[in-house]
Amino acid sequence: MARQPYGRCLHHLEADELEACLQGFSPGQAVDLRGTVITGELLDAILSATGHAIGRARFDGARFLSPARFGDAVFTSDASFDGARFDGLASFFGTGFNGNASFHGVRFAREFSLHGCRVRGHLSLDEAVVTNDALFGEACLGSASFRGAEFHGFASFDRTRFHGDATFRGARFWRAVSFRRTGFDGSSGFESVRFVGKAFLAPSVVARRLVLTEARAQGAVEIDVTGCPVVLDGARVLGRLVVRLGDVDLDLRGLVSRGASSVTRRGGEIRVVSVDRLDAEELTIDGADLSGCHLPGVVGPERLSLRDCVFASTPRGRHQLRLSWPPQWPPRWSARLSAQWAARRSSRLSTPWSAPWPPRWPWRRAKTAKPRLRVIKFTWFALVAVVTVAALVLSAAPQPSGRRPIGHRPTSAPVATQHGGLHG
Repeated sequence: MARQPYGRCLHHLEADELEACLQGFSPGQAVDLRGTVITGELLDAILSATGHAIGRARFDGARFLSPARFGDAVFTSDASFDGARFDGLASFFGTGFNGNASFHGVRFAREFSLHGCRVRGHLSLDEAVVTNDALFGEACLGSASFRGAEFHGFASFDRTRFHGDATFRGARFWRAVSFRRTGFDGSSGFESVRFVGKAFLAPSVVARRLVLTEARAQGAVEIDVTGCPVVLDGARVLGRLVVRLGDVDLDLRGLVSRGASSVTRRGGEIRVVSVDRLDAEELTIDGADLSGCHLPGVVGPERLSLRDCVFASTPRGRHQLRLSWPPQWPPRWSARLSAQWAARRSSRLSTPWSAPWPPRWPWRRAKTAKPRLRVIKFTWFALVAVVTVAALVLSAAPQPSGRRPIGHRPTSAPVATQHGGLHG
């Protein structure tokens, strides 16, 4: 931005002209350097003139030719770097933003660091491109948005704290990304994210939910979380998927997994809410509650291994005796028996079975079907006993007596009495 009365930006001013302009800077003053070419010496001079306390800062479209180190600077108001370009290191280590901080569409040619910084407002890195490593460790942020951002180097969010929602919709991580012991006071959304390298999602807390809807991963993915719903609806993982959960509602609807995957319980309960259209090449679910799932919706159920899982039971109400004819023999195969047979089978075999699905005689495969068979036998024995007792009761009933009913007139002639008379 041109400076008056010189009509040139700070980068093109003479030494005496630049000194005169910098004398007008004071702590907390607004700084407008839009479209300015900034060297390391010029940035140091501006920070010194403002006492490392900058008011409303506008660096939109600026180009930083040298490493930009803002150090312990404090932005007392909003700071905007939209469309800027950093040809060297961009370091905001320990920097404080009392308002919002926007890096929309910024290109970082080298490393980018927000390690240990504080952003009270909203942080935006939408459509930003980081060519090298990106460090956000131990930062304290408000809400944050990384929509469409690209991280070509290693990205670390370890011990970062998000006091609002964090959105990574459409972001791309070309190398490993880590969220170990990250805190989300709101939701953490990874919808349509692309993980090319390894992804470690092990936040310490997620207040609302962890969403990976339509996410794509070419490498290994590890998810370790407790106390929040986890949504993998439509996700596709080509590498190994390891999910360790505790006290979590897990949605596996439409998940496609092509590596050796597992879902295990590490504390609390795991409630799987849906497995519809689940297509896993090799998936082991251990210690989960599947009572609310429709297991026939799984694609290739013979590749699914269930261990110590809980399945839906027959609804119980008032005690009623219900008889039907003809009796169902053998008993029909139900989804509940399918799951029980699968769990029993997987507990005895270390590898997925190759038996036909469903088996023809489920009670010969799993002991869990025997109680139902015993109930059926007892019902028919009880029916036979009731019919037998009724027949015996009817046969032992007394025959009708010869007592004449009232008003009955004999058809034969009257018999004479001892007096020789006849009763008229």
